[in-house]
Amino acid sequence: MPEQTRTLGPDLRDLGAPPTVRPLVNGYQVARWDTPSAFTGPGRQRMLTLLRDLAARSFGADHSDYWHTRVGSGFFDQISCLALILDAAGTPVGWGGYHRRRFASRRALYLDAAGVVPAHRRFGLSSALMTHFLTRELLARPWGNTYVVLRTRHPAVYSGWRKGLGRTRVHPRHGRAVPATIARIATDAAHWLGDGPRLDPRTLLVRDAYRMFEGRVYGVTPRSGHVDLDTYFAEQVGPKDAVLMVVRMSALPLVRVLLGRYLGGPSPAPTGGRPLRGAAPVGSTVQATPTGAGASGLIPGGRP
Repeated sequence: MPEQTRTLGPDLRDLGAPPTVRPLVNGYQVARWDTPSAFTGPGRQRMLTLLRDLAARSFGADHSDYWHTRVGSGFFDQISCLALILDAAGTPVGWGGYHRRRFASRRALYLDAAGVVPAHRRFGLSSALMTHFLTRELLARPWGNTYVVLRTRHPAVYSGWRKGLGRTRVHPRHGRAVPATIARIATDAAHWLGDGPRLDPRTLLVRDAYRMFEGRVYGVTPRSGHVDLDTYFAEQVGPKDAVLMVVRMSALPLVRVLLGRYLGGPSPAPTGGRPLRGAAPVGSTVQATPTGAGASGLIPGGRP
């Protein structure tokens, strides 16, 4: 049995597709599945249980119906990459994933659900996981741009990407028109998500994006610490609205991010995911950030 498999807990073995296990940050590891569609029936049930329980611990609410609906809608067959964050004992403490897509004929990654349980926040796990995803994808295709797409109504998510990559790569930009290419990518992504008619391509705001969830998306008003950004989200992004972010990435800015992490400097705090019922835990920022959900089955690209 390979060493990386022996270190996994029993719930992560014999799923039908062995993970790739790599160091992540601060003694944590990432277990990554590049073909989640290969999970066996029992393996899918075990992974469903893990994701459901991690989400409940991360968001302080029972999301069993949400995850059962997602899996029933083909989640494991549609997602391109699924990963768990493991602590030093090999126990899952967070998760994330993405869909490899083409929007408006451009290579893109749509960030799926992500979260970290409260006891393991403040260690840079969400940022490290997203950097791991981007490193894998961008270095495999270093020439040209890859567009990262996600939905959020949390200003700290936007602020984290902008801080890590620079203002010119993150859209929408306050006070600037949305470039035509970015608008086409956003429009294509919104149709895939089931939100086409609700997207304003001039602002990249999606009205009533989280309409399928009861109650508030956050128990407390999310903030980034930047007055202008927090004011914009508070005044322009309604309680169930979202900003459809489009981030232009390539190998060069990724190298700068990796160098910044190595030297201990700032790195982006990206995250992806979907809105979940219940209040976000007090003190959470990007680790508990809903950023997207398909309107027609709680999975991007789903159809009624």
